[in-house]
Amino acid sequence: MNKYLYLILFLFCMSGSVDIYANCPGCVIDLPTGMPDDTIFLGPIPNGTTNQYYDQDVSFRMPMSTDPVNETNPDIPAGLSIIEIKIINVSNLPPGLAYEANQTVYDPQEETDGCFKFCGTPLVPGLYTIDVTVEATVFVLTEEVTFPMQILIEPASSTNDGFSMLNNSGCGEVTTSFENNILSNGNDGFSYHWDFGNGNSSIDENPSDQTYTESGTYIVNYEAIIDTFGYILTRVSVEDVACFDIPTAPDFSNNPDLHVEITDPNGMIIFESETIWNTDPPIEVFPNINMDEGVYHMRVIDEDSGINGADDICAEINFNFLSNGTISGTDFELVLDIFHPMDTVNTSDTITVFPIPDAPSISNSGSDQFCAGETVVLSSSYDENNQWLFDGVSIAGETENTFEVFESGIYTVQYTSADGCSAVSEEIEITIFENPATPQYTNENNLLSLLTSIVYDSEFTFQWYESGVELIGETQTEYCAMEDGNYTLEVTDPVSGCISIFTSSVVYNGSLDCFTDTEDLANEIDLKIFPNPVANWINVSLNIPEASTVEVRFYDMLGRLHSNEVLTSQVNGITQLQPIAVDRLPAGMHFIELRIGEETIVRKFVKN
Repeated sequence: MNKYLYLILFLFCMSGSVDIYANCPGCVIDLPTGMPDDTIFLGPIPNGTTNQYYDQDVSFRMPMSTDPVNETNPDIPAGLSIIEIKIINVSNLPPGLAYEANQTVYDPQEETDGCFKFCGTPLVPGLYTIDVTVEATVFVLTEEVTFPMQILIEPASSTNDGFSMLNNSGCGEVTTSFENNILSNGNDGFSYHWDFGNGNSSIDENPSDQTYTESGTYIVNYEAIIDTFGYILTRVSVEDVACFDIPTAPDFSNNPDLHVEITDPNGMIIFESETIWNTDPPIEVFPNINMDEGVYHMRVIDEDSGINGADDICAEINFNFLSNGTISGTDFELVLDIFHPMDTVNTSDTITVFPIPDAPSISNSGSDQFCAGETVVLSSSYDENNQWLFDGVSIAGETENTFEVFESGIYTVQYTSADGCSAVSEEIEITIFENPATPQYTNENNLLSLLTSIVYDSEFTFQWYESGVELIGETQTEYCAMEDGNYTLEVTDPVSGCISIFTSSVVYNGSLDCFTDTEDLANEIDLKIFPNPVANWINVSLNIPEASTVEVRFYDMLGRLHSNEVLTSQVNGITQLQPIAVDRLPAGMHFIELRIGEETIVRKFVKN
């Protein structure tokens, strides 16, 4: 393939990979302004994310000529017009995704801009190599080429109030990462509990990745407890005390005059309520004190200072931030409301592991080895969702249950389930043997002879047929026709068993003998070889004017010397050589070679 055409196809393939069978119509061409008319441009192709619907348009501009290519590669000749670019097919799409172009055939001299749409919901993460097949025409040269391009499908993520997950679905085995959305930032008061649904749990703020090896749906439960407000003494209720006052005017009441005093663990008074005069418990005060660790001290005092006498201690207690509730003494009862505000976040999410389907199996309609021209059909054990591969590369458009083999190589089939999970069959190696060259023959004096221009390995075998009937014993490259008929020469490669045949109609000429000598030298020396056909002994008669040495050799029809023995005789005048034994020769056609001085004569004879 010409280098300039290859590069054009490559550049366009990178910008125009489109599935013409998809259902993603309506892409919009959006190219940067100010671009040259004759240029190559591809818009950015965004990544996809599993389980998230994807709908993206990609625009491109194709070259009108080889000029833009020449600018980057001077080895490519400039000034050649591109007649047509056609988008043929795309395969190996990520499960769940599809493509569609605004059109599939372009005449760059009229239109160079196009777009395609990616759409669908990708199901399985990974870096996918998509095989794109395009056809381009430059002058009268048209080439169809398949190129790879890549698209990245990133793992899905899931986010809720408590945490995020990366890669929360997949096939066969899924490893999921977790990110805590409620971070402590190093502060105290945060605690966590994770239940990953796979038998594992954690109290770490950021747990390690979890691997899910069995198919199914896993529920991840998360709890975050935020305890950063501490303890607050919000209310003190004096329910009962034994204090009372001496009745005095004007109402002569003996109700105490109460107030509450609180001291922190360091002995400092941190709260003192106003005095509630002539009160009848219960009474409430609201300190709203943030409490630390340590022992606090509280007194309930009946204020009797002045002329009424000294103050009375009605209740006195030690307490801490855990002393929430009722505290009773011999003659008092207090209720402390210590508020401990905590924020608890409970969320859950799911991880789905889809089962990997059973690997498909391939059945073969014939042998793994066959001859060119024969038909072998491979069948997948799945009726649908197949993709056939040749030497590990997807075969464009071959997604049916069966595939007809035309080329030697290793074949597999990939099945993809409805979940987007795939399995690949075991390899099956197919060998297609070339048939032998067609054994054409000529007819000379009723002698049918294989063309000398056709050469076969010495192991190849031959068989003659007349009108479809095997001629027993006729296994040489020549045959003497004895009647009109359709004669077939069959050649077989014994290694592969492959056969080629040639059939021709032969008209028998009764006035000719297959073995009539037409050689001038043979006529000059009056050479005779008899009988022919021969059984056990062959005779050679010749007339040589001057004394000479005659060497006799025997060859088969493939030119192989039957024996290294050379028979030599001295000849002068009319001589008949001693009869030569040929009983050890196999039946069929043979050559007898006579070397007389510097001359060589070759004659044919038939051994019965």
